[in-house]
Amino acid sequence: MRKKIVGMLAVMLLIGGSVAVWSRTDPTSVAKPAISPSPSTRISTGEAQRLYEQACTILNDPADKDVARVTTMLESCAKAGHAAASLLLLDVYEGKRKGIAADKRKAADWANRIATLSADRTLAAEARFRLACYEEERGTRQACKSAFKNMRKAADMGNPRARAELARYLMRGIGTSRNPQAAILVLKWLAKRNPETPNLFFYAGYMYMKGMGIYGGPDYKTALFLYNKGLKWRDPRAINNLGLMYERGLGVAPNPSVALHYYRLAAELGCREASTNMQRMAFRVKKSSVSTWQQRLARAALRVLNALPLAPALRSSMEPPLLRAANAHS
Repeated sequence: MRKKIVGMLAVMLLIGGSVAVWSRTDPTSVAKPAISPSPSTRISTGEAQRLYEQACTILNDPADKDVARVTTMLESCAKAGHAAASLLLLDVYEGKRKGIAADKRKAADWANRIATLSADRTLAAEARFRLACYEEERGTRQACKSAFKNMRKAADMGNPRARAELARYLMRGIGTSRNPQAAILVLKWLAKRNPETPNLFFYAGYMYMKGMGIYGGPDYKTALFLYNKGLKWRDPRAINNLGLMYERGLGVAPNPSVALHYYRLAAELGCREASTNMQRMAFRVKKSSVSTWQQRLARAALRVLNALPLAPALRSSMEPPLLRAANAHS
C-alpha cells in the first residue's frame, strides 16, 4: 500500500512539473507583450483623429512657430493606425513641412514600421514605396538591393508609382540585373491600368528614344507618341523631353518655338531641367564671333520679357519672333 501511495505521488509530481514547464514556455504568453502593447500605450481612433487635426492646424498656421510637438502627436496617431497621420509623419520627417528639419533615418524607421504593422494595404504599400526611395538615396550596393525588394513588394501590393519606379530599377539595373525588356512590359501593363502615374510616359518614351530594350535601336516615332501621352496626363518630365525632340529634330522637323513652348509648360509643372533648357535656348551664346545689333537687341528684349510677370498667352505670342531674331544667322 505504501509503495502504491509513493508511486502515485511520484506520477502526480511528474505531471505537475510537466504542466509547469509548458506553462513557462508557452510562446503566446511570452510574445503577447511584444505584439500587443497594453491599451495604455495606444490612443483611441477618435483621439487619433483629434490629434491629427490639431497637428494639421499647427503646421498650416504661419503664426504658430512651436512645431516641435507635432512629431510626437503624429507618432501617437501612427501607432493607432491613423493612415493620413502616418503619411503626414513621413512628410514631416522628409523635411516637407515648415520648421522641422529632415531626418531620413527616422523617416525610414517609421516607413518600415508602418509597412510591417499596418493592416491598411494601401498605406503599407505607400510606406514600403517610400522606404525603397530612402534606401536608394543611401546609394550603397546593399541598400539598393533592399530598395529593389521593397519597391517590388510595393508594386505587388498595387502602388502605381512603385510599379513605374520598379521599371526604372529594371531599366537601370538598380539593386538587380538590368532587364530593359522586362521594364517595358511593366510600363505597358501600367499604361493600360493607371496612365496618370507620374513618370510613366517619361520612362517609356526615354527607353524608345534611346533604343533601350528595343529591337532595331531608337524609335523616335514611338517616343514622340509616348511623350505626347505624357503631355495629355501633364507629366512634366515627358513634356520636357518632348521639347527636347523638337529642339534637336528627333523624329520631327526642328522647331525652336514649339520646343520652348513645351519647356515652359514643363517648367510651370515643376520640372527643373525644363527651366534650365528654357534659359539655355533664350540666352545661349552664338558661335558666330560677331552678333548683329538686331540679335543683341532681341536677346536684351528676351531678358526683359522673362523678367516681367506676363500672362502665359501674351508671353507665348511675344516670345517666338524675338527668339528667331536672337538666333538669326547662327
